[in-house]
Amino acid sequence: MSIWRQGLWRYRLTTAGVGLAALSAATAAQSPPLALSVAAATAGVLVSTLEILANRRRTRQFRFHPRDGDDYRDVAEQVPGPKRVLTSAHSTGVVPTAESARLRGQRIRCVVSPTSYVLGRDLRRWSFDFLARHARTAAMYNGAALGLADDLPTGADDPVVTLRPAQYFDFFCSNLLAPYDVYEAGRDTLAMRGRDLLLDHRNRLRRFADSRLANVVGISTVAFTIDGRLLLVAQTRDNVGSPGLIAPSGSGSLEPQDASATVAAPSLQEVIVAGALRELREECHLEPHEIAESAVLGFGRWMSRGGMPEFCTVTLLKVTAEQVLRRAVRWTERPYVGEVLAVHVPPTSEWDPAAPLALLPAENRHSASWPLAFSLSCLTDCMTDETWPQRAALTAVVDK
Repeated sequence: MSIWRQGLWRYRLTTAGVGLAALSAATAAQSPPLALSVAAATAGVLVSTLEILANRRRTRQFRFHPRDGDDYRDVAEQVPGPKRVLTSAHSTGVVPTAESARLRGQRIRCVVSPTSYVLGRDLRRWSFDFLARHARTAAMYNGAALGLADDLPTGADDPVVTLRPAQYFDFFCSNLLAPYDVYEAGRDTLAMRGRDLLLDHRNRLRRFADSRLANVVGISTVAFTIDGRLLLVAQTRDNVGSPGLIAPSGSGSLEPQDASATVAAPSLQEVIVAGALRELREECHLEPHEIAESAVLGFGRWMSRGGMPEFCTVTLLKVTAEQVLRRAVRWTERPYVGEVLAVHVPPTSEWDPAAPLALLPAENRHSASWPLAFSLSCLTDCMTDETWPQRAALTAVVDK
């Protein structure tokens, strides 16, 4: 409906013209002056025709060219400090080691900004056309979301990280526009280079504080049942997140309710866990009392999505895999969730941070989404740390 409302606004003169023509038809039955009916009908048809022609000309002014061969590795390498670059199913991202360690080891304060993200004027120029062309069959809606407006701390400092309200369509028309180049139609004139949304004038990766993008926060969790099975979600082809790919047990975007559902002054970790568990309950049809515990694993930047922030968690459940698989996908989730899978994973002694996708069955590795590869990478990395608080509990579940 949001797309329809934007379309009606763009064709507001057409709507007015149709109204005038309808008025003419309606008043004709009441025998008004013939000149009034003719004038109203003529004005309606004329206004509608002129605006339709103008918008058709505007639509043909530019085209969106996807950079499918761009692996973004050079951009990922610009992330400062120690990091791990991950590639999966035509996507590339990076896991900053220092930020992830700080996220697991020390509480990070956060606030929600009273000021919402506003799509830049240059992006608004073609936002509706990009949205209309690429969202005709996509399963999505213009819901409220939270974006990351600050970079994460790495050392002993204690800054307050700001989360900024945004709309999902803002994210679609900024972060999801970054993998495209915009050309003037009929010529090779480049109207906008998508990489410029990630890079500054010195060709350096933009910090979140300097970014022009919505940078809606992506959240995921990998959940294990009490019988040691890993839950996965096969996403539908219409899912904007990772269409047709295998996703974590729960994945999506951070929403304002995730911040308000926690304590009065929540930490960033508490907000992330709240959002990840909400997505898990929705996609795997779980109830709150069926969740034992959840903890943050790490932070990443999904370069193929305009460098958007991604956070992942791990969750231990109180139900078996069979109990979950017997449940039908909720009807509200069917546009996004194809089916829920429960797979066996190797013993934890065989987990290798250098090969996180080895935790998956061979038939699922080639179709793993980047959030899934990212989550498993952070999970296997945490399991190498004997001081990680959740290590013993997860080992007991997987290796029993």
